Amino acid sequence: MVDVLGGRHLVTCKGAAVEAEVALQNKVVALYFAAARCAPSRDFTPLLCDFYTALVAEARRPAPFEVVFVSVDGSAQEMLDFMRELHGAWLALPFHDPYRQLECNGAISAHHNLHLLGSGNSPASAS
Repeated sequence: MVDVLGGRHLVTCKGAAVEAEVALQNKVVALYFAAARCAPSRDFTPLLCDFYTALVAEARRPAPFEVVFVSVDGSAQEMLDFMRELHGAWLALPFHDPYRQLECNGAISAHHNLHLLGSGNSPASAS
């Protein structure tokens, strides 16, 4: 489990809460910063979803990879709508989680970023 998400709860596209430590134990975690209003996000999200679905289908259970969506949307409803429309089975930080504010404070510079967290929690990113 990645330390950066320790003690947090994540949500499913149906709104159910899960403990991050349980859901992400022994997995490579990709933080995906995106927003429904961002055209590159809307273009890339289905590709990431297809990749995630194929990877999880091929992997032994439990799959060793998880995407955690970090919304850059303007409201919780926009976030849930975007998740339900394009995300499939990904987990997400709740809209009001303080960690979401990394993007708003300039720690993440674009609305469309994928960060892979390593064992040292040094993200490798692509946008």
